[in-house]
Amino acid sequence: MFSGNSFSAKKLYLLYDRDFGHYNVISNMEGAMAKRYICNGCDILYNFTHKCDKVCSLCTARTPCTKDQSKYCGTCNRLFLSEKCFQNHLILKVKGKLVCQLREVCRNCSYLVTSDSKHERFKKFCTFCKKNTLQAIYTTWLY
Repeated sequence: MFSGNSFSAKKLYLLYDRDFGHYNVISNMEGAMAKRYICNGCDILYNFTHKCDKVCSLCTARTPCTKDQSKYCGTCNRLFLSEKCFQNHLILKVKGKLVCQLREVCRNCSYLVTSDSKHERFKKFCTFCKKNTLQAIYTTWLY
């Protein structure tokens, strides 16, 4: 597969048919390859989780941020690696939303909440039964 400028906002996927000497457009790459997601940083197709080493996991910048003086954001309740990482999360967009609006840490239970998650306090959404279930909270008693 040829990969041109992978940092472009728009991508065109083509499939070459050797028999006819013709290119066909793939309009849904995930469907064509039977995968749920595609990483925009490294073009890896995956079903569940993928950790990309070409994109910062905190601010989604196309080059991973380096740790410097950490900076806290009071809006999304997250800690960023540096001032640049912090500024990136205020500017960069994912699916049309700012990273600061898309991801936040719950102030009650420290769960990472994304804009599409169905989070309730101290509950975790189960993708199998499609319900929020109470997380087990274990306490240790010292005598």
